[in-house]
Amino acid sequence: MGNDADEETFVLEAEAETSARRRVSPFASLRFRDYRYFWSGAFVSNIGTWMQNVGVGWVVYDLAKNGNPSLTLGVINFLNLLPMTLFTLFAGVIADRLDRKRFIIATQVLLMLQAFVLARLTQTNEATIMTIGALVLLGGIVTAFAFPAWQAIMPDIVPRRSLLNAIALNAAQFNSARLLGPLLGGLVFARWGAPQVFYINAISFLFVIWAMTLIHPRQERHRGGGEGALATLTAGLLYARQNAQVAWMLASAFALSLFGMPYVALMPVMAAEVLGRGATGYALLMAAGGLGAVGGALSVASMPERVSRGLLIRLGLMGMGASLLLFSLSRNFYLSLIFVAAAGFSFLTGMSASTTGLQAAAPARLRGRVMALFVLCFGGVQPFSALGFGSLGQVVGVPLAIGGGAVALMAYAGYHFLRPGLMRAALNSD
Repeated sequence: MGNDADEETFVLEAEAETSARRRVSPFASLRFRDYRYFWSGAFVSNIGTWMQNVGVGWVVYDLAKNGNPSLTLGVINFLNLLPMTLFTLFAGVIADRLDRKRFIIATQVLLMLQAFVLARLTQTNEATIMTIGALVLLGGIVTAFAFPAWQAIMPDIVPRRSLLNAIALNAAQFNSARLLGPLLGGLVFARWGAPQVFYINAISFLFVIWAMTLIHPRQERHRGGGEGALATLTAGLLYARQNAQVAWMLASAFALSLFGMPYVALMPVMAAEVLGRGATGYALLMAAGGLGAVGGALSVASMPERVSRGLLIRLGLMGMGASLLLFSLSRNFYLSLIFVAAAGFSFLTGMSASTTGLQAAAPARLRGRVMALFVLCFGGVQPFSALGFGSLGQVVGVPLAIGGGAVALMAYAGYHFLRPGLMRAALNSD
């Protein structure tokens, strides 16, 4: 089976080489057997994960609504994302040294158990903000160790020339799940309650575990070659520091996460207190962001390989900032849905370009550590961003907090629009 997959891969790699300059089918990467299993298993599991995210957000809001819901939601998101800051660089070393496939399977088993415990606690009415916070922290730790391996495995199952399409298509499944998960989660939550939402998520992990057992990645394992632990850990940092292309894309991911992503943590407050909608409105807003992201992912997936990643990153940053500014000013629910969808479209455009650029630039022996830096810059800053903007929203109001972040993101993007030579030097692709 492995030899057949390799033969198929290299034939398709040759075809991809000839199509690098023209638009391709947005679903081209599904021709690869391993990628099909990877994509479909992750899709089912991500639907469950987004259902759980909606359930956790609304349960926490309900528990804290008589106190400080904005700050409490910020704290829960802080606990969820703090492990990205603490453990991601170590996870990058693991992603380069261990079998990524087996490691990913192990992390999915742990996340499945976490979902079962969360379901049981809510079913018996024993869930509190403290217990939810502890489980969210545990899940964040497992995810922090898993995420660099998820990112680094992509070039192990598709040829390099198909990376832009594969990464964008993978983002499409993630955000399709982001669209379907909140809708299904809202319906299940309203009809049967939070425990059933969490049970469904636990079961969904069985699909990705099954899919991962069927793939045969072509991973080059690197065990350090006599390097000490510190040298192994810092090799990725030194590479990023010396490579202008990598450094600029990491900085852009950092800006997007710091100023753009806090709106997700504050969405329950926007839905309930600003736009006057309840759990259903919250689910629809989350789904709108997912729908926009799917559109952005499919657009990027159909672009030729040689499209300027620098331009896509700039447009994504500016578009997300402008969309979030309009969202912060809107008091009409239906207009807000449009603005959130536009933010999702812009976000996915910029992030797909950044991820592909990093995957293509990083040498195989450092790929896990470079992608760990990406996770650190994007996800590692989010706990502090969520906590900071949650506290800011408590003082000045959630709309003003989101709007302030949007203006800062637009300023960063505008600076690079005014100085495109910075990206031409870094990316050499404009």
